[in-house]
Amino acid sequence: MALNTNLLLEQYEQLNYVVEQMLIDTQKEDWESLISWQPKYHQLTEDFKLNEGLTVIENMSIQQQDIMKMYFNNIINNHQQLAQLMHVRRSELSKLIGEQVDYQTKIGSYQKVANLV
Repeated sequence: MALNTNLLLEQYEQLNYVVEQMLIDTQKEDWESLISWQPKYHQLTEDFKLNEGLTVIENMSIQQQDIMKMYFNNIINNHQQLAQLMHVRRSELSKLIGEQVDYQTKIGSYQKVANLV
């Protein structure tokens, strides 16, 4: 059981690290690095789906449970911040795209007027 406990704690630690790095990359707008973390993030989250973590948690010491709760809370908090930042960036990008479309429409209208003259 100790092996499963250590493996689960290690997976939480890794996921915590990956989500932290994704948040940092988003804050720095380092999109390539952010994208490079996605395979590891998906692999770790799939591992959790396949892992029978709940039965392991019941057999953990209080200290191990506290460590797991800390990782879990960090992951949730960082994930929420990451989602908020991504929403803000998406909104900014949508606004820029809208402005570009508006400019293109105006240029097209000016060209039509110029052709009439």
